[in-house]
Order: sequence, then C-alpha cells, then structure tokens
Amino acid sequence: MEFRPRLPIESDKDKKLYKILVQKIRLDGLQEVLNQLIVPSSLLEEMDLNGCQKWLILSDVHRPFHNKIIWNKVLRLIRNMGTELYGICLAGDYLDLYTLGSYNAESLGLLKGIDLAFEYQDGLDGLLELQAAAHEGIKKLYLYGNHEDRYFRTLNSKDNAKYGTALKDPIEALYLREHGWQVKTNWKDDYFTLGEHLDVVHGTYHNKHVAAKHLDQTQHSVIFGHTHRIQSFHLGNKAAYNIGGLFDLQNNAFGYMPRFTRSQWANGFAIVYIDENGCYHVNQVTIWDNSFYAEGKMY
Repeated sequence: MEFRPRLPIESDKDKKLYKILVQKIRLDGLQEVLNQLIVPSSLLEEMDLNGCQKWLILSDVHRPFHNKIIWNKVLRLIRNMGTELYGICLAGDYLDLYTLGSYNAESLGLLKGIDLAFEYQDGLDGLLELQAAAHEGIKKLYLYGNHEDRYFRTLNSKDNAKYGTALKDPIEALYLREHGWQVKTNWKDDYFTLGEHLDVVHGTYHNKHVAAKHLDQTQHSVIFGHTHRIQSFHLGNKAAYNIGGLFDLQNNAFGYMPRFTRSQWANGFAIVYIDENGCYHVNQVTIWDNSFYAEGKMY
C-alpha cells in the first residue's frame, strides 16, 4: 500500500511541497524522512506514540541508607523501559540528610564515615545513575520531602556556621537544575500533577489509615510516600496511594524509630500510566525479599 500523507492544501506552494514530501517518502522511506524532521522541543514534550504517558514514581530512597539491591534492580527496570518511560518523579526524601537531623546525637557514632559531604556525594552518584539508565529526553521531577527540608531548618538555626561551606541547598549540591530536574521545595504544600487528576505529594500524615486521611484532607487523588508504608484507598472516582520507599529496612540509621513502627514499613514504588484523556492508572509495586514484579517481568 502506498503512503500518502493527508495535508491541508491551500496554495500552489502547498501543492509543490506536498509532491516533494510524497516523492521523498517514496525514495527514502517514511522512517528516514521522520528522522530528518526538525520538531520543536515543545511539541516533542507533548508527543506520546503509545497514546499514554508512563511515569516511574520513587519516594523515600533515603540515600545513603537506601537498599542497594533494590536500587540496582530499579535501574535495570528503567533501562528496560527505554523510551516508553515518559518521566521519573522523586517524591521526597530522596536524601536522608541524617547529619542535619535531630536524631543523630545518639546514633551518629554507629555510622562510620558519614558526614554531610558524603551524603551529598552519594545522592549525586545516585542521580547520575538514574540519568544514565534513562533515555535522554525523559522528564525529571524532584519534590522535596521533610528530610530535604532539614537543610532549611539547619540554615535557620543559630549554630549552622559549624557546617561551613558543606551546608548547601540540595538543588546546588545535586546539580538538579544543571541536570534538567524540575524542583519544588515546599514539602508540605508543593505537588506535581500528572495528567488531569493525580497529584504527587510527599505526604503529611502518619495515622493508621493514612491513605484515607490524605484523600479526606485533599479531596483530590494523590500518590505519596513519607510514612514508609504501602496503602491505597478509593472513594468514588478519587483515590490515594501510599507507595512505600527504597530505604534499607535493616540500616542502623533508622534505629531511632521504635521496632514496632519499623515493622510496618515496606519497600515499594509505583508506575503510573496517564492515558490520552488525562486519566491515571496506578500500578503499586510491592517489593518482597528485595524482589518485585513490574512490566511483566520479575526483578
């Protein structure tokens, strides 16, 4: 079957261009012609050849106290997704910033070699790994969590001078702007909206039925981390998803939390599909024994 593009023909010039285009396609093939087109970047951002956007939502990585086995498997998942993956959203607490926290006075001695510079370098290493695994044109969203907010709290404290030049905004320390990340820093109020109906937030509440609480308070569909738990709650055409995190459950850095609290924590993340109508479809990925099933494959 011969390919004939249907174009609006309004002038003799349009007719000539139409004939040139058809002849070019006949000689070189459609794919080669498409490869030679110069498409505005604004149009590329809106294009989705499969009719939907596929987003990977990662929350509560808590580098450098992340689960390295899971992290490497997530990188492999990103590589396998290839250009089908439209965007990555880090939904808060990607960094732990343990050295800026209020819990470190009792337990920092258990963590050999950990200082603020080390935390920032490890976080940067992780971002570079993410970016290397993803395709070049992927959308990148970074939302601060309460742990990134430790920077602002430390900045406003009376003794922040003891950190010297090591005290940097995570935006600066991770080179987020330079690497093309869109960043929002108000962990309690900021959010990214995927499609028409789903807000990515870090999360605010900690109660037992926290997904229901977030939906009740926001009156809008939300996906979040924060609690280190996995839940979902649906009410009518709205829903809330608590997606867990990629932290290392056994790391001494979390020893400040009571054992029974930590027993409720779970590793996980989410893949979100936004269809051509802007509606969302959420796949909550629960991780068991450092393994998970996603995109039809076991990792």
